[in-house]
Amino acid sequence: MESFLNAGVRDDQIARANKAIFGNDGFRRNQRDAIEATLKGQDVFVLMPTGGGKSLCYQLPAVLSPGITIVVSPLLSLIQDQVTSLVRNQPVGIPAAFLSSQTLAKLKKAIWRDLHRPVPTLKLLYVTPERLAASDSLIQVLQSLHQRKMLARFVVDEAHCVSSWGHDFRPDYHKLGNLKDLFPTVPMMALTATAPQKVIENVKKVLKIPRATIFSMSFNRTNLAFEVIEKDPEEGKALEALFKYIKTKYDNSVVGIVYCMTKQQSEDVANYLFDRGILADFYHAGQSSSDRELVQDAWQRGEIKVVCATIAYGMGIDKPDVRYVIHYAVAKCVEGYYQEAGRAGRDGNPSRCTIFYSRRDVVKMKSIINMPKKGNNAKSRAVHMEKLEKMMDYCEDRTSCRRQYLVGYFGQTFNRKDCNKTCDNCKRVIAH
Repeated sequence: MESFLNAGVRDDQIARANKAIFGNDGFRRNQRDAIEATLKGQDVFVLMPTGGGKSLCYQLPAVLSPGITIVVSPLLSLIQDQVTSLVRNQPVGIPAAFLSSQTLAKLKKAIWRDLHRPVPTLKLLYVTPERLAASDSLIQVLQSLHQRKMLARFVVDEAHCVSSWGHDFRPDYHKLGNLKDLFPTVPMMALTATAPQKVIENVKKVLKIPRATIFSMSFNRTNLAFEVIEKDPEEGKALEALFKYIKTKYDNSVVGIVYCMTKQQSEDVANYLFDRGILADFYHAGQSSSDRELVQDAWQRGEIKVVCATIAYGMGIDKPDVRYVIHYAVAKCVEGYYQEAGRAGRDGNPSRCTIFYSRRDVVKMKSIINMPKKGNNAKSRAVHMEKLEKMMDYCEDRTSCRRQYLVGYFGQTFNRKDCNKTCDNCKRVIAH
């Protein structure tokens, strides 16, 4: 990998590194442009639907650039999974680590020593926004790296968390705007799968990257079909309907994800399906990193076909041949739903996104939104309630094209005639 690590990266080096290190024969739309822009020192905003290949937009430049790329990511569980994936990367492992309150003292010392070397070995260092906001010593290390010209760039993953208008606002993310004050010459890359224009502009303002180059893909995932099914309010009947739906539509070799509202529900659903012959297991942020790893590995090997995950923790799930995503509980907003549904069909083959919808789940979601927690003030609750209403509109509308609704939500246009009966409403309207 060392042969790629020099300043003034040439075009052929980008393609060679993509093949030699990441095993990719080419680039997806906008990937290369975003990579070239950040390598030139520009601030960049990458807006790509789930499965669009956002991670490569900063991981490849991290390998090609002298110094360390600092990646801010919201979930410790996701960070752990990503670092493991990078270190185990084939054909070449990538030096990556994370710093958190859970990092073992011995490992923390090793990371600290590496950061103080004239030329650190690490290429990517992942941190949570909370860690960055609370650690003066980490800021001092970053300043030292910067003075040595070893601070390559900042990456803000899941950047919608920066905005109070975003569907997953986190107060410590809001403090990331300080990075531009401290390191005005260090390029920044913000990435998200789902953000309406209002959120994009707010993120740019908060992060102080007003002139960031935006790389955006179409939100129309043509290989996905969409439908909403009325969910029985009685839990036993709802579970039975879910089982029958999966069993009727898919054989046991087909891979799927079932999103649930709570950790307990994800375990209950997985156990119910498993007891009836479906190779299911659960996956949520309450598990240890090693337990999640076991599920991930079993899923990748095909020993598990269905993963039941919490809505709050779906970001780490990654498998290209997922043929269906079922929301057994309503998502709290359209952005979150589309990000989760978008984990289906990453390989480009036809896949289905289904919601089991009930007003009872909406009531539960409203109580979750109203739960007292850090940063959940009246304004935040109002924003979340407004977003939930939009999700309800999507679920309860039985005539409008679902694809048109989703694409339109993100400020893009779509002609209903092009749906070709790939949503239940268009099928129903055409049938009548």
